[in-house]
Order: sequence, then structure tokens, then C-alpha cells
Amino acid sequence: MPTTISMEHVDPRTLDHEDLNSHTNSAWRLNDPNPSQSENPSKHTTITALLAKMVEGNIIPRLMLAHKPPIEHITSNLLKRTPIDQLAVENLVRMILIQEVDDLEVSMLAYLRSGMRLDEIYVDLMAPAARLLGSMWEMDTVSFSDVTIGLGRMHTLLARLSEACRHDYAMRPDVATGLFVTPVGELHSFGIRMVDELFAHAGWRTLCEPNVSIQDVLNLVKYEAFHVLGIGIGSAAQVPFVTELISKVREASANPTLHIMVGGRYMTERPDIATYVGADCSARDGREAIAIAETLLYEHNKFKLRCQ
Repeated sequence: MPTTISMEHVDPRTLDHEDLNSHTNSAWRLNDPNPSQSENPSKHTTITALLAKMVEGNIIPRLMLAHKPPIEHITSNLLKRTPIDQLAVENLVRMILIQEVDDLEVSMLAYLRSGMRLDEIYVDLMAPAARLLGSMWEMDTVSFSDVTIGLGRMHTLLARLSEACRHDYAMRPDVATGLFVTPVGELHSFGIRMVDELFAHAGWRTLCEPNVSIQDVLNLVKYEAFHVLGIGIGSAAQVPFVTELISKVREASANPTLHIMVGGRYMTERPDIATYVGADCSARDGREAIAIAETLLYEHNKFKLRCQ
């Protein structure tokens, strides 16, 4: 069906031109088949400018919208020549700020179809994009509402990508379990949820509890023998909480060999934070966390076999 374009009535007196005629009632005066021979020539110049502005501002955008190529085609072509680098991260942030989740999902699925792994999208693209969005807010280049909406879109995107890749999740012979938390009062949960999803994708049975109290964590580890407890630390103010949490977890855990790992934004300031709070190890991102956890689990199982 051909595209129908409607032209709205335009009063030239609302534009940035001189009044065509103080006695002219309508811009449709242009359609007069017999214009007066005595009309001022400057009037025709004004009319031409008016028509040009109508075509440029109204008709052309509608034609472009009607005939634009599908977003999948655009995204696919861009990804063929755009690696995951700082420019790709910045482009994702721009998309997060102005596009809906459906369009973001199309872009990320195109990355997956190009052969990129899910952990690469999470760790190398989405995690840096979340950090950049936070930095932009700190530098006052975006508003708080922009950041809130953007992070909301990223949370939804994370859930959709995880669901889309659920059939690719690893199957493992053992049952490895992980609990991932952030301290009470921590409002940013994107990072810890991403770590949780990466562990689930690697075949772990996981539970993610952001913004949780010490007592709530103790209730969980008391009745479930988790293999790994991952704690995200966002700032120096959370260090006392984490130190107390780790000490009490060691006393209450149903698994006496529970491995406790820390990570999060604060690690960039304190790489030695694991030793300070009493954790077993630290990880810079979700991918490194899995590698460390798998190594710890392997060594533990090997030790158990030797003791049998």
C-alpha cells in the first residue's frame, strides 16, 4: 500500500519571514491560479522559502521514516566492522540513553550472531557501559533521571539476553552453588546481577541477593552449603559491613570450606581489599571470578578425593 503523506495547513506568519500580506487569510493563498501581476517580487521569494521549509521539515523526514531499512540490517553492518572497544562502549551508552530496550536487544543479539560470546558482551561491553554511565552522571553530563532510566534498560537487557541464551548454559557433573550479595543500602545491583548470570551460564546453581542485611545472609548460608559467596563492594563506607559479614559467615556457614570472594567498584582503589576484609580472594570482573571459583572448586574436590 503506498504511503500516504498529509500536508498540514501552514500559516506563513508563524515562520521567520515577513508577513506576506496583512489581508491574506491563509497560506493556501499560494494555490491561486491567477496571481496579481502587480504583486511584489519579494513575495515570490518568501513563498519559495516557505515551500522549501515545508518540504525539508515535514515531507522529507516522513519519506525517510517510511523507507528506512530495518534496524537489524543497520546493526548487522555496523557490527561487521566495529570491534568491542571504547568507541563501541560509548555508542552503547548513547543507545541506552535514547533507545528502547527492544532496539538494544536487537543490537546485542546481532553481536551474538556475529560469533561473540555472552561473557564478552557482559564483561567487555555492558559492564564498561554501566561504569561510563555512572561517570557521566558524576561529571554532570547526564541527569539522574537519565541514569536511572538507562540502568533500568540495562537491567532489562541483561535479563532478556540471559533468557535468550538459556539453552547455551553449561551442564556440569557436579553441583556447584554460589551466593552473590551486596551490602545493605547499596542501590546499584547491575554488577552483582551480571556476575550471578555469568556463573549461571557456566552451569552453577546461583542465588543473587542485592542490598541484603548481615542476618539475611547468615540465614541463607546456615541452611544452604554454598561453595562460593561473592560480595560486591561499592565504596569505602561498606568495608566495615563486609568485614563483619565475612567474620560471621565463617562461623555460621553450613559449608566449613566456603570460599568467600570480593569484587566491585571499590577494588580499583583498594586492590588489596580481600586481605583487609578477610576474604579468600578477589576478582576484577565476572569472567575472572568464574575462573578463580572453578580453580578453587577443582582444588577442593581433588583434595577430598585424596582424603578418601
